[in-house]
Amino acid sequence: MSQFLGRQDCIESLRGDLVDLQGAILDVFSRTGPLRVPSWKFPDKVSCNLDMVALLGQYDFVEGESEFNQHSHSVLLEPVIDR
Repeated sequence: MSQFLGRQDCIESLRGDLVDLQGAILDVFSRTGPLRVPSWKFPDKVSCNLDMVALLGQYDFVEGESEFNQHSHSVLLEPVIDR
C-alpha cells in the first residue's frame, strides 16, 4: 500500500473525495444544523468549522517533491476520519 502514498492520481482522487464529502456534509447541515464536536485532527477547533478550502489549498501534489506529497497524502486522509 505504501507504493501509492504521495502519487499524483491518489492525491487528486482523495481531494475529489474530500470535496464530495464536504458537499454531502453541508447538505445534511442545511437540514439539521451543524453538529458541534471537537475535531479529531485539530482539537482546538470544532469539526464543522474546519476550512476545507484552505486545507486543500495548502496540501496538493507538487511535482518532484515526493516527501511533501507523501505528507500531503497523509494530511488529506485525516479529514476523512474527522468528517
